[in-house]
Amino acid sequence: MSAGNPEGIAGRALRGLAWAYGSYAGGRVLTLVSTAILARLLAPSDFGLVALALTFIALLETLSDLGVSQALVIVKRETEEKAETVFAISVAVGAVLALLVALCGLVAAPFFDAPELRAILPVLGLNLLIRSLGTTHYALAQKSIEFRSRTAAELGDVVARGVVGIALALAGFGAWSLVIGYVAGSVIFSATLFTLVPWRPRFSPRRRDVRELMSFGGTLTLVNILAALIANVDYLIVARVLGQTALGLYSLAFRLPELLVLNLSVVAGRVLFPAFATLDPPALGRAFLMSLRYTLVISLPLATVLVLLAAPVIDATFGGQWTGSVDSMRLLALYALSITVAIPAGSAYKATGRANVLLILAIPRAVALVVAVLLVVDQGILAVAICQTAVACVFDAIGIVLASRLLGVGLRAIFAASWAPVVAAAGMATVVLGIDVLVDGSVPTVLIAPLVGGVAYLGLIRLLLPDVFAGVRSMLRPVPPPPPPSPGGEPPQTATASV
Repeated sequence: MSAGNPEGIAGRALRGLAWAYGSYAGGRVLTLVSTAILARLLAPSDFGLVALALTFIALLETLSDLGVSQALVIVKRETEEKAETVFAISVAVGAVLALLVALCGLVAAPFFDAPELRAILPVLGLNLLIRSLGTTHYALAQKSIEFRSRTAAELGDVVARGVVGIALALAGFGAWSLVIGYVAGSVIFSATLFTLVPWRPRFSPRRRDVRELMSFGGTLTLVNILAALIANVDYLIVARVLGQTALGLYSLAFRLPELLVLNLSVVAGRVLFPAFATLDPPALGRAFLMSLRYTLVISLPLATVLVLLAAPVIDATFGGQWTGSVDSMRLLALYALSITVAIPAGSAYKATGRANVLLILAIPRAVALVVAVLLVVDQGILAVAICQTAVACVFDAIGIVLASRLLGVGLRAIFAASWAPVVAAAGMATVVLGIDVLVDGSVPTVLIAPLVGGVAYLGLIRLLLPDVFAGVRSMLRPVPPPPPPSPGGEPPQTATASV
């Protein structure tokens, strides 16, 4: 495709985004069902204990392959040869990190007054080693924007985690039902990738590839470390100051925003990063605006429902023992929306080799969040949620403005891409609030209000953005096969190759 037709290039990425989010949403539905069942079988303290343990995993997981698998996504030649080096680094680092997690249990148990961490953390640490076996395969699938293997692996992970966790919870295993479920999911995840992605390691890493891979991966790893700190430091502070039960309520308040909104940012980042990497600057600016608009079209109604219907949703889904999570969930839905809307900008930074901008933004963001949470944590989990959301909104807005300058996209163009979804979401909010007032009972409200509000939202989107429906139809059409490789065995090296 030519640079003069960026819509066609971005359209392939958007088609990938639509299918990826559709499949990912299916996995999230399964996760939601299993979480709802477990929430009724386990106490908030059980959730808090596992959430605390997983915080250590999340922080160390940012070092899982030192960013080399993401570097593999953007390399232009000798992909399979470089994959050998990526696999070796990933597995070696995964083994080291699994050991570090086990050692963390010795320190974390007395610090958080949670002796169970001594046994739980070593078992959860195995996830880092097990998942490292599939990291390279996942990166290769991401590079080719191939969704079958990734979707199967993600769904297998969710199903195994849910089935094993529920079975063990029914058997009375308590927090261990969640722990063993996570490990079972990781085994299925890596085994599925190994089965479906045709590449096989020959155990022949090349030392000369390390520098090239690490030059990009090193900066991205620092960004990921700070991102993990930003996403998890509130968990650590809440656990230390307020205890495991408060952390259980806070972690559940994150659950639905994470499943329905924040995971959209995960999918968008996985699709947009490799897609944006193929575009020249003029096309990248227009693709950024298109991606921003579609991201808003999907994420705004989801966040709106969670903000307005937090109380009936939590009561109907998880039960009355979780009412302490309601107000925090409202704030954290806005946090998730902010993160998601900023993903096209972050993907553009990485695709243009400007990951250093993400690092520059992440440092003051992490400092501001830590200071703010430490100052207010005594006021409870709602105050912590307010801090997390406020910091996210400020720094994500700065990131979008800087991206607009980098890509030569004016703020007026950003407004033009954004106003219609905002107006449609406001109309939807009016309908949802009206139904919430008129309908009695949590379950009827949750069943009726999102459905009627969603219909109103789609009607407004069709009125304000008629081209969106045409775009969705084009996204769902079969994707034409990529062009054949050149005689030399490498794909054509053009700035606007099909993505």
